[in-house]
Amino acid sequence: MNENNTLFLRLAGLMQSWGTSSRFQLRRTDLYPSKSGVLGLLLCAMGIRREDSSRELKRLTPFLMGVRIDRKGRADWDYHTAGAKIGIRSADGKIKITQSTGEFETLLSRRQYLYDSSFLIALQGDSKTIGDCAKALNDPVWPMFLGRKCCVPSEPVFAGVGRFNTLTDALLSVPWQPRIIAIDCDNFEKTRTRTLDVYIEHPTGSEAPKEAMLLHDNPIAFGFYSYAPRWVVPDKVEVVVGKQASPPRPDDFRSPDRSAIKHRMETDNHLCVFCKSPAVEVHHVTYENVGSETDADLRSLCWTCHRACTMLEYGHDRARRVDPSDPDSRRQILHQIEILFGKKILELSSDIASEKEQ
Repeated sequence: MNENNTLFLRLAGLMQSWGTSSRFQLRRTDLYPSKSGVLGLLLCAMGIRREDSSRELKRLTPFLMGVRIDRKGRADWDYHTAGAKIGIRSADGKIKITQSTGEFETLLSRRQYLYDSSFLIALQGDSKTIGDCAKALNDPVWPMFLGRKCCVPSEPVFAGVGRFNTLTDALLSVPWQPRIIAIDCDNFEKTRTRTLDVYIEHPTGSEAPKEAMLLHDNPIAFGFYSYAPRWVVPDKVEVVVGKQASPPRPDDFRSPDRSAIKHRMETDNHLCVFCKSPAVEVHHVTYENVGSETDADLRSLCWTCHRACTMLEYGHDRARRVDPSDPDSRRQILHQIEILFGKKILELSSDIASEKEQ
């Protein structure tokens, strides 16, 4: 039985930033993910702290990395301020003070981002480490981000494993997936193929080709940043076009759960189960049966109560769902409504008073 030697990652999002040459106030991004950024993402998934990174990086840096640019996106700049009145040290070790106010000086910088880009990453290495990384990506310890913490992925990062002779073979094996045909069509409907740019890491121990580029982004440690060089060869591949991407959730007008939503609303007489106002939303108390919901999975709510329940769930980092029909949740929901709207709903307050009397 062949063991997997290749790990695939899908790095797609509204914003990404992969800087290998940023200095001082000018924070540039490369046009595709850096190896240090990708390995840092793996360390986040594993829950490895920065000061402990050097030992784990000894397992990860031998990986050979290939990048396929599925969607280039667009690079643009953001005007950024930092400081938070805590003071930022300059190169001479001193904290600058604004003369006119006497307060700590705000640091101004220009930061570059890639907008609406999508990359397929292939990492090749020993099968055990590949398996450990795949497991971590499927159940990450810490949130993963695309170069900077403000850049969150719009798709699952883990994109599968496999066994391939070369990185080029690996990147050819995954069809290019059009996001929306109306946007990404160009001319591929006639040819059914797509020519994409790839960047393949050249293995050590052999002479790099003339077109190879020397990059200093192979991390040795993140506690005290240090990097080793590596050779990367630019190339192009012709990839088969796959099916159009499915939406992240079914379209409400055609989804199987539409009938369950309708039935729940009818069961509740189109009234909020919490305050008996006209119901306008259906709230999931669990997503275990998504797509095949039953009445037990849903609750009819008015707009006010639905928003309060949603805010409560976000306040608990979405670790648990709020059931508005559960008496133990009433006080929390009422309190959240007061916070959101700055007033009590008299009918609900009187309900609590009657409960106390009973």
